[in-house]
Amino acid sequence: MGTADRIPDSVLDDVGTFARSPTVAWIRRGAVVLLAVIVLVGLTGRLGVYSATTHASGGGYELHLEYPRIARPGLDVPWNLTVRKPGGFTEPVVIAVDSDYFDIFESQGWAPEPSAETSDADRIYMTLDPPPGDTLSLGFDAYIQPSSQRGASGSVSVHENGIDVVTVDFKTWVVP
Repeated sequence: MGTADRIPDSVLDDVGTFARSPTVAWIRRGAVVLLAVIVLVGLTGRLGVYSATTHASGGGYELHLEYPRIARPGLDVPWNLTVRKPGGFTEPVVIAVDSDYFDIFESQGWAPEPSAETSDADRIYMTLDPPPGDTLSLGFDAYIQPSSQRGASGSVSVHENGIDVVTVDFKTWVVP
């Protein structure tokens, strides 16, 4: 019986030569580096919830929005809108928000609750009673749906007499 006809002692006889090849060594090193990068990014908190803020002013209003810039499914996220009007509010305030944006959320509700709500094909219109003073705060108590795999972008506006007088745009990226 020749060497080529020899029955191997184990099914693992040729594993050692393949596992020691330079290509496999570089693949293994790359996997370790990738894993280290993921762990380091996770330690910075960037794979959890990372909120951002955006502001705009116009039409006598100032908008300030805190929203989830980066989020993960199943986690609570901030979405807090502050509307400021120097001199105070005398009329109800209509807030218009892109409705598609909220498809990634499981909602616990708005605080305060709007006195009226309506929508069209693209937006939700919330009417809020005028608060005392010159600042209105609107919070959205929500978490990212566990089934969400992508983020969404949207905008929020103060809607007065049928037009948007000030708008801020934002985008949330969902990390799987």
